[in-house]
Amino acid sequence: MQTIEAGGLVFEAESRTLGADGGPALLVFGEVDGDRIQILRFDCFRDSPHYHYDPTGKNEVHQMENGLDSVAWTVDQVRTSVDKMIRTAGYEAVANQVDMSVVSEAADDIAQALRGS
Repeated sequence: MQTIEAGGLVFEAESRTLGADGGPALLVFGEVDGDRIQILRFDCFRDSPHYHYDPTGKNEVHQMENGLDSVAWTVDQVRTSVDKMIRTAGYEAVANQVDMSVVSEAADDIAQALRGS
């Protein structure tokens, strides 16, 4: 697992397996009332890539497009829209604290961590 802190968020890249499927995953954490909470998770799986809003709470799951480079798509979302996704997950206060310029600068490091998972 590799951890990258950027823009008020913590990104953890790891390898995950679910049944016969698996691949790199990116977990996105923010601070909520003094606790570190997983707000988003991107599972860049071989067969069924998907992402989660609030995976330890409401766990709203969305499939990524088949045939898509799921790592590239994930990194693009982080680089350009992670604050919007955090709002969609229900964490407005966390989204308001995110420094998107710092997150964007860290996106290449996040991509490298995911590709190495």
